[in-house]
Amino acid sequence: MTAGVAGTPAWAVALLRDARVGRLATADAAGHPLAVPVCYAFDGARVYSAVDAKPKSTRNLRRLRNIAANPYVSLVVDVWDEDWSRLCWVMVEGRAEVLTTGPEFTGAIDRLVEKYPQYRQLRLDRQQGAVVAVTPERVLAWRPPPQRPVGIRIEPAGPEQAEVVLQAMRRGFEQYRGSLNPPSSALDETVEDVRAAMARGGAFIASDGDAVVGSARYQLRPGHVYAERVAVDPGARGRGVGAALMREIEEAGRAAGYAEIRIGVRASLPGNLRFYEGLGYRTLASGPHPRGPDYDMTLSKDLRTSIL
Repeated sequence: MTAGVAGTPAWAVALLRDARVGRLATADAAGHPLAVPVCYAFDGARVYSAVDAKPKSTRNLRRLRNIAANPYVSLVVDVWDEDWSRLCWVMVEGRAEVLTTGPEFTGAIDRLVEKYPQYRQLRLDRQQGAVVAVTPERVLAWRPPPQRPVGIRIEPAGPEQAEVVLQAMRRGFEQYRGSLNPPSSALDETVEDVRAAMARGGAFIASDGDAVVGSARYQLRPGHVYAERVAVDPGARGRGVGAALMREIEEAGRAAGYAEIRIGVRASLPGNLRFYEGLGYRTLASGPHPRGPDYDMTLSKDLRTSIL
């Protein structure tokens, strides 16, 4: 990443990388502004947007004339939701130049075509077209502070804490002993099982003072993050601990470059299904449980648009 992007929060870099539309603001030499929606690609160093093919006028657009007279621009990407606790935005301030030839121009077109299938039909003009390349000099980002449970601390767990993760999981899953058919395999796991699972991704521990009150694990699988074994002590429930653990896993997934997170839920546990739906998860697939009469529900959430 360039110096202008260094230090930007991981969630903001993920939004800048994955958002589907931005607003590019330019101004002419006299300061008259222009803002236009743009499709763009961000490669970690520069932001590229193409001028769609317009015969005889492709390189004579107002935004291009503005950049020639005044290279300072801003690009804004944002997430809007009627629930204002989910609002966020990222603003890139920097210098723009117009590319019309060369390896960087070709590479930018390739990135845009890869990100937007529509460009494969539009066939961006590689002969007479133009690409606006923005080098960030400053990145500003905002989102509401996360609503964390009062008094609860969420921290990543290392392999040496596998026993702590295991015991927290067992306390949270104990209520299912004898009540699920087939029984939950979580109650049969050993510390070696937990340590091996953590090696495929990681885990978080929730603490209230010196007492561990919850844990959750995740795996980094091909194409998605998989959250699992989310457990909260019975006495700590109703305080937002489970939601806080899930937020940390989602943030870890974004930081690792993932666009999707999944979790499995038993159909016989409708309360758990409602909990994850409340966090923005939606059913992706369902099928018979491999070990008994229950059904497995796979829920999914898009990490690109679900920033909080």
